Amino acid sequence: MRVLCQLLTIALAISAPGCELEPSAVISAHPDALPPTPVSTFDPAGRGTITGRVTWDGPIPTPLPFVYGVPKSDGSFDRQLVPNPNRPDIEPISRGLVGAVVFLRGVDPSAAKPWDLSPVRVEMNDRQVRVRQGDSAPGRVGFVRRGAPVEMASAEPVYHVLRGRGAAFFSLTFPDPGGPISRTFDEVGRVELSSGAGYYWASADLLVDDHPYYTLTDRKGRYTLQQVPAGAVDLVVWLPGWTVARHERDPETGLITRQSYGPPVEVVSRVAVERGKSVARDVIVSEPRSHGK
Repeated sequence: MRVLCQLLTIALAISAPGCELEPSAVISAHPDALPPTPVSTFDPAGRGTITGRVTWDGPIPTPLPFVYGVPKSDGSFDRQLVPNPNRPDIEPISRGLVGAVVFLRGVDPSAAKPWDLSPVRVEMNDRQVRVRQGDSAPGRVGFVRRGAPVEMASAEPVYHVLRGRGAAFFSLTFPDPGGPISRTFDEVGRVELSSGAGYYWASADLLVDDHPYYTLTDRKGRYTLQQVPAGAVDLVVWLPGWTVARHERDPETGLITRQSYGPPVEVVSRVAVERGKSVARDVIVSEPRSHGK
């Protein structure tokens, strides 16, 4: 280890005592690729509000749980069931879709209101990948401003790997519980988070953008987007896919080691926002026929 540190010190021409990374080190793949911050043209007087309710139409999906083999000291496996982390949460009486993502597409970042969403932290715990937006309860999605740091930490008692795909491609290792590691994202889009250490079902998302018009529906399926610039925008209701698109098995044990989910469900509607006014837009979501049909 000492030789390796010396070689790194010579090659990088920096001092690296102990050859350790600072836990709070910020990792950015392309820091120079970030666009300059646009000059804000946000007009507080020329804004409106979009409100509505998102409901589910049709049978409520009931995806089966996943089987997880926990190794035992005798070499066998204790099989446990793990719920699908992407299953839709639907209130059975009101049919309200709980925790659905609602956001705007086509907003000029220079005309958007200042970013007012809390920082995001990714936590690996209890064999799941969870996302916390500020002081909110852990969930499965977080809204991230492009170029802003996201903290990532593991509470798993064993070696763990956090994998990112989509708008960012990375694998971060956590040999022991702890952290955090802080990473920035320089591309707008969806960052799919999963486990690279055997918890094949684990799934969460970061949605990276330049504007803060993102929210989650409440227990009745209601949502509100405030201070929206006047004009026409696309209102998007988004859910992650919950059916399994493919999986890989260990050739010796037959256990699933990695899997991916199907495409997300999106419902898009055009909304005309007028200054000083509130427009109501209810959205109905149903299961695509390609899901499990």
